Amino acid sequence: MKLRSLSTFFVVYLVALSFIPLIHQTFIAQSTWLGYGLGAYAFQSPSYFVLFNDPYDGSSKPNIHVNPSFSPNERISLIEFSDWTSYVNGYNLFNDFNVSISTSAKSLGVTYTGHGLVIHKFVDVPTGDYVSVKIIASKEITAHIEMWKWVFTSVNGVTITTAPKPTMLPISQNIDLTFLDQASGVTGNGSVKMSRVPSQIEVWPFENGFNRITVDYINSEMEFVVSGSVVGNQQPFPTWNYADLPYVLPIVAIAAVSLYLLLVEKHGKENKARPRRSRS
Repeated sequence: MKLRSLSTFFVVYLVALSFIPLIHQTFIAQSTWLGYGLGAYAFQSPSYFVLFNDPYDGSSKPNIHVNPSFSPNERISLIEFSDWTSYVNGYNLFNDFNVSISTSAKSLGVTYTGHGLVIHKFVDVPTGDYVSVKIIASKEITAHIEMWKWVFTSVNGVTITTAPKPTMLPISQNIDLTFLDQASGVTGNGSVKMSRVPSQIEVWPFENGFNRITVDYINSEMEFVVSGSVVGNQQPFPTWNYADLPYVLPIVAIAAVSLYLLLVEKHGKENKARPRRSRS
């Protein structure tokens, strides 16, 4: 009786334990900023995965990913804001400012201080339909903001065929883009809508497309509203992604428990089938 109770406890405990990551991702980690390292945060919504990297890396500030409908756990980078190559009044955002980060459930705030400036960057996913990156300065600034992707196949209708060298685009508050994700081979489209008219938009060629979009503006406030979707074909064969781990663990646990129960049952039947020795 003790062995059976112990086996039942082991089975229930192992299966319950395997569901913890899935429960966390489904009910807790959805639509909230979670810290996973020094200054590193992630936000997961049904449509987007937003990564904000640690203070020692000037990229991914933030990196906005699309979750494809055909593979919800496959994260495909849409566009990445880089502090490493962005400047305000000639000062590099990554190297020349003191940075502090704070989060609430729905908003991540970054404060840059130095050189007589206080600059706030807010990253929000307010409805799940888009991602907002808002920059607010204590006074009017001359900003140079760089957004990266390998690769944009077109930006506002311009392709590398028509713009083989760094090219300034006509001034607009909207940036419409198509892209190819080299890691997965799928294509997609997106848009960046700006709250103010920029002074300059430039694209930079890289291999079969553009790897940078740079936006210059003079103002104390600018909001970039980013949205996108994947329109490429599903990959013919599934590929492993660590985002699948919460779904795989319960399957592995149930398989292991089933095998354990079969072995216990087989062992029990063998013991019952053995003739008992009579005592002399």
